[in-house]
Amino acid sequence: MINMKTRYTTYTFPALLLLVGILFSACKKEYEIAPTPYAEITSFKIPYNAGKDTIVAIVNGENIYVSWPGSTEWPIPETISPVINISNNASISPASGTAIALNDGAQYQVKAQDGTTKVYTIKLSNGAVLPSFVDEETVLPLAVGGTYSIPFRNLATDGSDSLFLVNDQNKLFKLIAASQNQLSSFQFIADQYDGTGIPTGDYYVQVNNKYRVPVRSSKKIVNITSGTAYPYPYFNHTKTWEVKRGDIISIPVRHLSKQLLFSSVSFNFINESGYPDAFPLEFLAISEDLKSIRVKIPNDAPTNVSTPFSGGILLSLSGDWSTFLASPYYQYPIKIVE
Repeated sequence: MINMKTRYTTYTFPALLLLVGILFSACKKEYEIAPTPYAEITSFKIPYNAGKDTIVAIVNGENIYVSWPGSTEWPIPETISPVINISNNASISPASGTAIALNDGAQYQVKAQDGTTKVYTIKLSNGAVLPSFVDEETVLPLAVGGTYSIPFRNLATDGSDSLFLVNDQNKLFKLIAASQNQLSSFQFIADQYDGTGIPTGDYYVQVNNKYRVPVRSSKKIVNITSGTAYPYPYFNHTKTWEVKRGDIISIPVRHLSKQLLFSSVSFNFINESGYPDAFPLEFLAISEDLKSIRVKIPNDAPTNVSTPFSGGILLSLSGDWSTFLASPYYQYPIKIVE
């Protein structure tokens, strides 16, 4: 009878670790992470209004659709600095936050990690409403110092638009605003803010919004006529000017001459019922330096009334009943106190 013995192999601990390592190595596979092929713009945002508002563009295919808001307050600027999100591991040129010229057809290139590139094109629609001319055929004759108006569409409601005359040499002459609340027409005095006048001749008209976006007439629609400039009050006081009944005051007036005679000088105000009202001031004399006129506040003038911010003092020339010369818009009123 043959005696069979079972044989067991005993491994020491170091030998066991070696065996496990050999087995694990035999099963291990090598993995390599391939570069990502993604070159997508996932969001495209444009801050505006000093960062208080944001335009979110629509990215569809390889186009970036930017619709600028339809408001006279926010015309399209020359440059924007978009905040752009893209695929992981990709890069974009120009980079997010870089200022670019905003125009239809501007492009961005996104490069994926594997080198794949994709070009995106901005498709711009202008919803911004800029001022436009009602009439570009009729030529308006202006005399320096006179008060006039030109009708427009889409003037800013806050009175922030500025009006210019432009000559053939592209020189701009900024006109004096006669009213802050320009709605359907721009009211102005035909003079520059420093009172130096405007040369005779024919001019284009240009209106600029507060972002200096210009809109110019296609033709010369203003003619500055020759002749003596009309006088008009131009205030420079820096706070409410308080006067009393019987006071004699000096009102600054431009373009005065010794030959001028005034048929009336009126103090305009808003009465208790909320309607425009006026009373005459007593004209006394033109100053020797031709820079002001002296007038007297009547002893029976109403009290606690103030001139409005535009047209507060109205001059009428003797013998010229068709011309009324109003003070332009100014920040501080004249008030009659007790």
